[in-house]
Amino acid sequence: MQEERSHQLIKGAMALSVAALVAKVLSAGYRIPYQNIAGDIGFYVYQQLYPFYGLVMLLSMYGFPVIISKRVAELEANGDQQGARLTLAISFYGLLVLAASLWAMLHLAAPTLARVMGDAQLTAPLRAVSLTFWFIPFLSVGRGLHQSRQQLLPTAISHISEQFVRVAMIIVFVVVVMRQSANPYEAGMGAIYGSLLGGLAGVIVLALLSKDISWSSWLKVKGASFKEIWQVHALLFKQGIFICISALLFIFFQFIDAFTMIPLLNKFGLYQEMAFKEKGIYDRGQPLLQLGTIVTTTFSLALVPLIAKAIATKEYGKARIYRDLAMRLTLFIGGAASIGLFMIIEPTNSMLYGNGEGSHVLAILAFAIFFSSIYLTTAAIFQGYGYVHIPAKMMVIGAGVKLAGNLLMIPFLGTVGAALATVLAIGTMAIIQLILLKKLDGVIIQSSYFYLLLLGAFGLLALTTFSWQIGLTHFTMITNERLLASIYALTTASVGGIFMVVCFFSWPIMNSREWEFVPKLNKIRQKLRRK
Repeated sequence: MQEERSHQLIKGAMALSVAALVAKVLSAGYRIPYQNIAGDIGFYVYQQLYPFYGLVMLLSMYGFPVIISKRVAELEANGDQQGARLTLAISFYGLLVLAASLWAMLHLAAPTLARVMGDAQLTAPLRAVSLTFWFIPFLSVGRGLHQSRQQLLPTAISHISEQFVRVAMIIVFVVVVMRQSANPYEAGMGAIYGSLLGGLAGVIVLALLSKDISWSSWLKVKGASFKEIWQVHALLFKQGIFICISALLFIFFQFIDAFTMIPLLNKFGLYQEMAFKEKGIYDRGQPLLQLGTIVTTTFSLALVPLIAKAIATKEYGKARIYRDLAMRLTLFIGGAASIGLFMIIEPTNSMLYGNGEGSHVLAILAFAIFFSSIYLTTAAIFQGYGYVHIPAKMMVIGAGVKLAGNLLMIPFLGTVGAALATVLAIGTMAIIQLILLKKLDGVIIQSSYFYLLLLGAFGLLALTTFSWQIGLTHFTMITNERLLASIYALTTASVGGIFMVVCFFSWPIMNSREWEFVPKLNKIRQKLRRK
């Protein structure tokens, strides 16, 4: 029985991880066809609204459900069924009040916020996006209760359902609107309605998977004291934010850009549609950053639960090994992703978005992938060690640097200033956490020789991809610019990827003991080394 339960838990955890990865890819990927259909101004409108929706989904996926599930599971394990029920009920009604408050504030403040953003036409779309706050209590409590019972599949299925419906409806709405009126603000409204349908699908799927739960008995607050209500809410809101603070990195920065860029671009000398278009071109970098960060952190973050387990069992030597490996993989893959994207940014921009406008800005943003990978991995390592407050403090510092950078640089450099501010802010966060990580254990990476390997690999990667592109110019006879850009981008990315894979398998990136952690990859490595 225990073995079967463990098997189900592992299966659910894997499903949840896959769901999170698929959702992230969908969330980043659909923006490219959106921009192709709605144009740069339409993309600008959507990006002004997205941070609000992104905040809701992160809190109701990673923040509040984790805290609810942990507290309910603890109480039930101690035989306090009544306390578990009260905790769930208090959480639900507290989050309901929060949702109502946030909805009312955003709905009423929409005209003011639109003026602060520098575009009064955003009022109606902001009021539409305020409706997404109502999903927080239903998704958070539903997922939290299932997770407290170690049932992770309902969360995974509801999350995937929400994302698939949302992405499909956004594309349908934007196609219909752009064909009928070609109004970018109406397209933005359509995208929000598509997101609302996605959220509703997530709630419905969760409800269908909760037929065995008697919600009427779980959501009774009779007998709750003021002290209990205060304690539950203090735990929920404080730790709920801490849990997903790292995932909020790009959301926070997008909020800062949404509220500052248009007024500051006005000071730079761009007005109305020109400023909106430039912001939309700058926003082309968001999907690239998200996809790049997903790739770079997937492998390294898989080691973080192992770090937490080793710390819990006081196997500090093993924790150090896992931490060291996580950092090496992050630096290797993150650096390769940034340099690779930098080398192909112009053809990639043309391939994805139809032209090469703003490629110099996106080239700067490419380095944010490297620093954000370091920040996210070190933040997860600190959480594994129990220092959850450190990433939260770094977010405050990073937000301050980003805001100051925008205010100081955009009036003089335009969107280049915004890109530099992003890289500077994330770089500051990453470097400070690396310093703190070194203080924690004396070193960041055990072998200083590894840094020479990195420099060698990155230098050869840049040379290889540059040489390949130079070579292509002598053989390509295609006249279609977008097709030509696609050939340049895809073939150069493939050549660079193959080169880095060869380095990974043939160079001492991992030692023989670490390769034993991944037996299937180790077999491939041994076959390649014999050839």
